[in-house]
Amino acid sequence: MKKILFYSVLALMALSCEQEKASSNLEAGNDQPSGKCLSDEMMTQYYAKNPVALAQMQSFDVFTQNRIKRLSTSKALAGSYAIPVVFHVYGTDFAGKTVNDQTIITALQKVNDDFHGLNPDYGSVDPFFQAIRSTFNVTFKLAQKDPNGNPTTGIIYHPNAKGFGGTKPTAIKAIQADAWDNYKYCNVYIQLDLYANNQLNNSGVAWYPDKAMSDSKIARIVYNGRYLYGNTDPEFASTLSHEFGHWLNLIHSFQDGCSVGNESLCSTTGDKVCDTPQATSADNCSTQTNCAAKRVNVENYMGYAGAGGCYKMFTVGQSNRMDAAMQHVARQTIWQSSNLTVTGIQ
Repeated sequence: MKKILFYSVLALMALSCEQEKASSNLEAGNDQPSGKCLSDEMMTQYYAKNPVALAQMQSFDVFTQNRIKRLSTSKALAGSYAIPVVFHVYGTDFAGKTVNDQTIITALQKVNDDFHGLNPDYGSVDPFFQAIRSTFNVTFKLAQKDPNGNPTTGIIYHPNAKGFGGTKPTAIKAIQADAWDNYKYCNVYIQLDLYANNQLNNSGVAWYPDKAMSDSKIARIVYNGRYLYGNTDPEFASTLSHEFGHWLNLIHSFQDGCSVGNESLCSTTGDKVCDTPQATSADNCSTQTNCAAKRVNVENYMGYAGAGGCYKMFTVGQSNRMDAAMQHVARQTIWQSSNLTVTGIQ
């Protein structure tokens, strides 16, 4: 009897430790949102394992540069696009926050407002950067028809799952099982533990356009439900817009830091956008200088200052790059009129 009691006490102690460990993830040190997304790291790993994809990306970069040059010498306006979106929501508890239909609808409207320059602080962009601020005429809409042609809300609820921001084989198989055709829908996966590492404050991650990823149904945006609009600070909620920017081929505005000495190479180095000069990462709204001793645009959605409440704008160069991304084979079919009919959003 004493042995049974002893082992029962040990079991209770172990359970208590695990509960305390899980609880600590929501206390100091892991309850503050992380503005760090791992898109660059994930794409670097992917290209290292997939040289064909790397070559295709490099070829598309040349196309992008040429298209942007034509835009700069033309009066033609960028196109207008609509994108069908499906949200896959995993579980019901997001660190005490709720994710339901209205949460998703409101969060997606916030994304559209950010892209359209309808965010309340768009008019207060730093005067130093107002000349290059830009909107992009894309509207993300919840799909109204599923892949079988049946009515849908575009919001699908699944049992709890984790790790869709990573590359573990089990997670990849689960992503593929739940994914809707990547050529017809933008798939967004809402979880709490994005990397299955018990770190519950990672905000999001997304992948650039890639044919092989779309072919294999793993093209995606993965986002933490506790940081959707309404569940977190309104400014930090724009981190979801940051992730949609990656899905449209935008790179972090501070990519590669000050590693390139010649700004004339701006279209082929760093984030490959010329109105976002080289800079190191900034995580707050204070006035900072970039690699050329000029002002850092901390208000750019593709930086890391969302946690500091700074997000306000995209640039002209970024809008042009997103416009080019719409011509990528992994994105070109999704906004076509025929697909908008198939997915029920027009």
